[in-house]
Amino acid sequence: MVVVGVLAAGGALLNLLLCCLAIFATDDCGIHRPDPLRCTGGGLLLMWGLPWAGLVWAVGTALAVAARRRGFWPWCGLPLGALVYAGGLALAWRVVVA
Repeated sequence: MVVVGVLAAGGALLNLLLCCLAIFATDDCGIHRPDPLRCTGGGLLLMWGLPWAGLVWAVGTALAVAARRRGFWPWCGLPLGALVYAGGLALAWRVVVA
């Protein structure tokens, strides 16, 4: 449980950093360019929400796999949780570069 909490806190810090970086992704938005996805309201919500949703799903996945195994051992669910979290970050990055 402590390991999942420490990794979740690290993921939260990384998400805060990515939210700050996502703000600068909209610097080139304006009336002279066609609106890319990151310049729309929905794109902003995706850039800011996908990493947090991925973190919540990752922690839930790690704990669910750990709870399914007898003894609540989180090491079994951590690789799957890491993949889920990386998927959320990858989707958010796709919005940033779109």
